[in-house]
Amino acid sequence: MNKRLFLKMSLVTLSILALFSQPVLAEENIHFSSCKEAWANGYADIHEGDPGYSAKLDRDHDGVACELKNAPKGAFKAKQAATTQTDTTSSTASGWVKQDGSWYYFDGNGNLVKNAWQGNYYLKADGKMAQSEWIYDSSYQAWYYLKSDGSYAYSIWQGNYYLKSDGKMAKSEWVYDDSYQAWYYLTSDGSYAYSAWQGNYYLKSDGKMAKGEWVYDDSYQAWYYLTSDGSYAYNTWQGNYYLKSDGKMAVNEWVDGGRYYVGATGLWKANSKVSNKGSYYSLQGKYDEIIVANKHYPMSKDYYPGENATAKAAFLKLIAQMQKEGYAISDNYSGFRSYATQAQLYQSYVNQEGQAAADRYSARPGYSEHQTGLAFDVIGTDGQLVEDAGAAQWLLDYAPDYGFVVRYPRGKESVTGYMHEEWHLRYIGKEAKEIAASGLTLEEYYGFDGGDYLD
Repeated sequence: MNKRLFLKMSLVTLSILALFSQPVLAEENIHFSSCKEAWANGYADIHEGDPGYSAKLDRDHDGVACELKNAPKGAFKAKQAATTQTDTTSSTASGWVKQDGSWYYFDGNGNLVKNAWQGNYYLKADGKMAQSEWIYDSSYQAWYYLKSDGSYAYSIWQGNYYLKSDGKMAKSEWVYDDSYQAWYYLTSDGSYAYSAWQGNYYLKSDGKMAKGEWVYDDSYQAWYYLTSDGSYAYNTWQGNYYLKSDGKMAVNEWVDGGRYYVGATGLWKANSKVSNKGSYYSLQGKYDEIIVANKHYPMSKDYYPGENATAKAAFLKLIAQMQKEGYAISDNYSGFRSYATQAQLYQSYVNQEGQAAADRYSARPGYSEHQTGLAFDVIGTDGQLVEDAGAAQWLLDYAPDYGFVVRYPRGKESVTGYMHEEWHLRYIGKEAKEIAASGLTLEEYYGFDGGDYLD
């Protein structure tokens, strides 16, 4: 064979083989080694299941690979459409096409996509990609904001409106913004509420929900306290201020069951209810007059009421019940003491241990509750004041059933002014059960001064 002819035939054969060795660019067989290659071939925002998609290219694993917004400038080479008219509705190309400064998207059949999402981008009624504008999607019945790059905004504010994690504008709902570490309420038109109530919660002038703070509401002309969970406090004290059942801070009125008085500023006025009766001090309890006797409120030398008959009868029933239940309780007890008797007793303690020690457990003359005729000390069969743990617990649990409270409980020395005395009972009457249930001393419950002597 002619060598020249053989060489020519060989070259033709190689050309044919080379032609058949080129990759087939059928849509279903498109594969890219990188997003750079995809962009260069006019492919972007490739959804899972679409030609060219691979998990390798979907680095954020959101089901969309090679997002257009991530393409460096000039990296994306749009497929050319068959026409350059701006209002084109079809193309021999598919994918994103930029014409006259606007982006369009053509589907696999070359049709212009309108009123629909393509990945994170929205194609409007004219097919243009929305940019820096609000759009309403009737399919989702929601507003979205498309940023300058065309992608939808999410988990961010746009003016007075909030775009949630799915891009929808929040409406008639609470949202928590991590950036501001605060709750906001978005109204029915989507704007954030401010200087207003939403249920039990208050939105401040900047829209943030108030928490752990005081707010003044001009509409109601009242102060409110918002707790740590944001709800308003009510029927409770916040420091020396009282919040009523409607949450308003009380001013110029009696509060908390009529036990305390607050002034024009809302501040509790200490001792405002304690009255000087001449020879003793008292206040009006819920049911009866309550005689006040502690290191701040003395009785006169000639105050000599004797043992209160009602209190004595109740006390005798109390010790009889304890005896019946097996407690070693004596029929003897310590009850009323006159001013003179208390003076002698107190001085004997001072002589033995000094005044500082005596003041911890014995009252100075005129300051002892025993002078009221309403105080009783429980004594055991051994002749000693009762300190047995079982008996002491019984008194805490059941003395209120007889109208008594344990006057000097453990842990309250700074309030009552005396060391704890399990045996010392004070007759109150019907209100004793409420006081005992509160866990408060008389000073705390009624709101009068306690603690040590003033001198």
